[in-house]
Amino acid sequence: MSGGDTRYSFDMNPLVPDFILEQDAEGQYAGAIDAAVLHVSLPAIVELAEQMIARQALDPDALRSFFDPLFEAVHQSGGFVVTLSPAGGFTALFPDRPGRNVTRHARSAALAMRRSLLELAARRTLGAGGAQTPFRIGLAWGTVHWTIVRIAPDRAYFLIYGPAMEACQATDRGVDDSELHLDRSFRERLPAASARESVAELDEADLLSGPPSLTITSAPTDADVEAFLPPGAGDLAPEGEIREVTTVSVSLDRVESPTELLQQLHEISAMYGATFAGMTVTERGFGAQFYFGAPVAHESDHDRALDFALELKSNGLGVPRLAVGVTRARCLVGFFGAVGRREFACVGRAIHLAAQIARKAAPSSIWADERAFRAGEASHQWSTENIFRFDGFDLPILVYSLERRRIAVQEEFYDLGPIGREVELGRLTQALEPLFTGRSAGVVYILGEAGIGKSYLVHSYRHQRAQLMDMRPLLWIEARCDQTLRTPLYAFEFALKEYLGISSELGQRAKQAGLDLALELLLERLPESWTEARAGIDRSREALARLLRLRGQEAGAEAEERDEVLGALAALLVAESSLQPVVVHLDDAQWADRTSLDAVRAITAACRDLPLAVICSARPAASSGEGVDARIPLDAGIPSHAIELAPLPAERLLTLAEPFFGGPLPTMLGSLLGQTAGGNPFFAQEILAYWLEDGRYGSAHDAARSSRFMPPRTVNSLLVARLERLEPRTRQTVISAAVLGREFDTRVLARMIPDASALVDHLRFGEAQRIWSRMGEHRFEFCTVLIRDAAYGMQPKETAERQHRLAAEAIEAVYGDDLEDQRAALDSHRRLAG
Repeated sequence: MSGGDTRYSFDMNPLVPDFILEQDAEGQYAGAIDAAVLHVSLPAIVELAEQMIARQALDPDALRSFFDPLFEAVHQSGGFVVTLSPAGGFTALFPDRPGRNVTRHARSAALAMRRSLLELAARRTLGAGGAQTPFRIGLAWGTVHWTIVRIAPDRAYFLIYGPAMEACQATDRGVDDSELHLDRSFRERLPAASARESVAELDEADLLSGPPSLTITSAPTDADVEAFLPPGAGDLAPEGEIREVTTVSVSLDRVESPTELLQQLHEISAMYGATFAGMTVTERGFGAQFYFGAPVAHESDHDRALDFALELKSNGLGVPRLAVGVTRARCLVGFFGAVGRREFACVGRAIHLAAQIARKAAPSSIWADERAFRAGEASHQWSTENIFRFDGFDLPILVYSLERRRIAVQEEFYDLGPIGREVELGRLTQALEPLFTGRSAGVVYILGEAGIGKSYLVHSYRHQRAQLMDMRPLLWIEARCDQTLRTPLYAFEFALKEYLGISSELGQRAKQAGLDLALELLLERLPESWTEARAGIDRSREALARLLRLRGQEAGAEAEERDEVLGALAALLVAESSLQPVVVHLDDAQWADRTSLDAVRAITAACRDLPLAVICSARPAASSGEGVDARIPLDAGIPSHAIELAPLPAERLLTLAEPFFGGPLPTMLGSLLGQTAGGNPFFAQEILAYWLEDGRYGSAHDAARSSRFMPPRTVNSLLVARLERLEPRTRQTVISAAVLGREFDTRVLARMIPDASALVDHLRFGEAQRIWSRMGEHRFEFCTVLIRDAAYGMQPKETAERQHRLAAEAIEAVYGDDLEDQRAALDSHRRLAG
């Protein structure tokens, strides 16, 4: 590139600033300069792109007609274009030189741009109703840093950032008023007579009449331009293309050095198949754009994009604030710009919207527009966030919050409905019907062997209730028991966290704040006249805090404090069931500690005249090994029902499996399901999965191969066999996770496995294989306790003891001084470590 009348040819290099290529060729990968920065906001570019998309007619010349005179003004004033903006427009840099007032040249370029844009607006009309072509030009002065990150010999990124870049972005606030906006440092560098803030004060004398006394050498002929381009970009049609694209925009707080951040973003984006368009500077720090569907497209692009966004949130990237915006729409894809500078980009309103959503989103959150939500509704869980206004959009936009991948325990079987359990579902529905007439349903026991369908029956009931259009509000609280953590009231500690919406990852202050807020909101819902219920909530505060391990226990007062906690749980559920029907599900009740069973008795007694039910799903006492008899001696007058699940008839199991084959099952598989599974639907599902994993997708004529298919004869052995098929490192991760229990913290798990860098891949694989599902930012749970138990049992006693020692050390390292909530797990691991 050179000053004066020099023009760029596409063949020479318009794709990467020559400044960057020169530094790269000389092996200089970081530095800082003083410079003037110019930023042009030009939303008409986005509107023009939308018109082309609507017409399905590309017009590259129309876009160049905007950029050509603007880029020419930059080059003639000794500057270069750094990057294009998702909102339309671009940023340019004017490096300082001895004996030259760069601010005058930058301002001259800005005035020339303004004149060109006003002339263009007079010649053509964009938008509806003869609207003008609004724009905004910001100018700033200060230090500018640059860095080049070489990821590999064929992949590199550059970033130009620093105080002056941020200051220029700050001048871009407000409406596009077709004026120049100068920051203080820039004005102070101008001659006193021309240091004027508004364009209204400027006149033609401020336009420099000749080329600047500056020469910028052309880029090296051996410059490695292609390394800075996204893979696949060179395969796009020269005029560009219209593509369906999911855009993931990330807003990040500033960091001292962005080099490591660029590397992290590249590695994660490569893992999910994203096109990383590089980082940009924003007013508050940095932004980054990722495209799924351009220039390379995959069938699962949208799901990949959502999983990628969740991974960014989970990773955190080591920055104080990270927020993500996701949109999906058709947009223009290609190299856009003008003579002298072009850049790969996706252009359209959705691209601009993604960046705005990311800037507005709460920290550590993922917000999306409706199209992104609709496209990912089946595979991921969402909540409705709010309605917001965004620049460039006339109407408010409804925004959704991406929570996690949809939890799909035995998803394929569940989708088929309660095949074979219609009678039991009817009995459960009947047992709980009193709730909806304001009466207690007492305790409902759902009893059956492991894998017989207890959780499935409960799920089917909840699904059935959700389908009722006229259903009354129903509060459902999970109280999960754990074979390993059988500490007093563990199930109701779990239940209280579920009710409050908090996790063990939170610190003590956050838990206390969550408890206080929930109780205050409950009191607001209770009428003032309900003095007894309100008083019960006030009295329960300290005891509930003790249950959450926010208060220590007094020596010698265990029995008294236990009674206080039972009373507090009863008071809480009395208040809630006075407002709506409540169901407490005591899952895996055969592992319940005796105090949790006492809590069920206290709660049902306190709520004998209120719409509350406790569902206890449990294995029979004779089959639960060290478990307890889940039958609870209830107070007189408290109703109870027992639903025992018998094995399913063979024909019912075949009905469950047939949809996977689109017709009759292979003879051998049908025999296995009918005989080996013993009427156990979970066992049947695992046999089917084992069959499919073995590459037998249903040919009924492949008798020879089928005859060699002999799966293990018990469900535990079959699960072990499936786990044995895993790649060794993945299998070890599953076993280590099993040591931590039904739920596990990935930060703890990372310290227990040999290669923590592979954990993300292992977690994704485990989700895809339905081994576990995501619960929160750092928490996962095994899809069934049977999978967890099978994995745990695969290790010898000495190995298990070593793993428990690692678990204890990892918990201490992760939670540091905030160990109270982990005390039970820590004690259990130390005990099992031998």
